[in-house]
Amino acid sequence: MDVISDILRLLNLRSSVYFHSSFCGSWALDGKNAYQATFHLIARGNCWLHLIDKNINIALTGGDLIVFPRDIAHTISDSEWPPDKVDNPPRPAGADEIPSISLICGYFDFESPQMNPLLEAMPDVIHIKNEDPARTSAMNSLLNFITIETEAAAPGSEAMVDKLTEILFIHVVRAFMAQSDVDHGIIAALADKSLSKVLAAVHKEPGARWSVDKLAEQAGMSRSAFAKYFQNKTDMTPMQYVTHWRMQVAYEALRNSNISVAEIAERSGYQTEASFRKVFKATTGDSPGVVRKGGVHKKNYLCSMRSQH
Repeated sequence: MDVISDILRLLNLRSSVYFHSSFCGSWALDGKNAYQATFHLIARGNCWLHLIDKNINIALTGGDLIVFPRDIAHTISDSEWPPDKVDNPPRPAGADEIPSISLICGYFDFESPQMNPLLEAMPDVIHIKNEDPARTSAMNSLLNFITIETEAAAPGSEAMVDKLTEILFIHVVRAFMAQSDVDHGIIAALADKSLSKVLAAVHKEPGARWSVDKLAEQAGMSRSAFAKYFQNKTDMTPMQYVTHWRMQVAYEALRNSNISVAEIAERSGYQTEASFRKVFKATTGDSPGVVRKGGVHKKNYLCSMRSQH
């Protein structure tokens, strides 16, 4: 069972490039209030990333990729120090000017990020350097292809970049797993021989009558040892993980199928529709009826910005 593919599939990812430009001289780009996961590819040149709330400045070079799995206040500029003022977007280089930097900025939009264990396990910022060992030749080729298609603006380029950036997110996940030294979260659990068996079993049969005892059997551990070990690794109890994954699967079924709420409840391991509705609302913040009607709305600042460029 490929758990990562299972998790990625239910993210219902949509992505694209929303900003591309070249600058010269003094410039700064404001990346706050995006309301989505974002990425910045330094196509050419050197610049600085400023994490406003952390007072951290990071040097970036051509080929570097920065990914923000969640909305974090940041700016990118030509200076080592954060700018006092940001004109967003900055003035692009003129036809008679030689640009010192070329940036490609995009977004990753997920249908239900608040429930996804993979996104929760990711740090606020992922910096994949041009020379990072975690970058495969396939990822380098993909970034080059994204750059070429974005700059070409040929017929069909926008649709192609949409699909390429979706693939990019999978490469980001792989690179994060390869370079990560985290000892808790879904990534750590997947790297653990015992817990990976548990996750695979839950993902294969989310509606099974799971209990801590049965999950412990999958791990080959005693009940008490397993419960403590699982929580230390994932920051949630075994049954909390089962519930969250069930609700993720149910959310997908409500949004993208005509299966009745009663049947979804049964498939999710609940004996009554009422108990399922209660848990679903507590977990997702929305009732099954609201999700089915497509009444869940999110701000999309980046899509509106994209239409300007």
